[in-house]
Amino acid sequence: MWPFKKKKEPWEDKFAALAPLVLASDQVMGPARLPVCFAYRVKPNNPHDSGWIFLSGRESQGVLDDNPPKICPLNSFLKMDPTLSQVTDKPVGSAWERDSADAAWKEVFGFRPRG
Repeated sequence: MWPFKKKKEPWEDKFAALAPLVLASDQVMGPARLPVCFAYRVKPNNPHDSGWIFLSGRESQGVLDDNPPKICPLNSFLKMDPTLSQVTDKPVGSAWERDSADAAWKEVFGFRPRG
């Protein structure tokens, strides 16, 4: 073991201030956003990452390939849609969907993220 600390990355303080973080598609962000109707959780990449990926459920794989989800604060989504708190405590590997912003969340069994 080296006798010195690992140098902090420049992004770490910014991410820590916004944590926990999610990845979100463009369709669920901005003033004309659609509701999050599909959410799944992968293993987090760092201590600030929640592992959650939020989508409208209408994105094609081509759209996601060309315009990947962006890093966003989870708290912003919880303020806009408090029902997301019903799934954000679920474990890594789980996936959830609903038909609309007013519909109940249902677990999606057997979902495997691409990639």
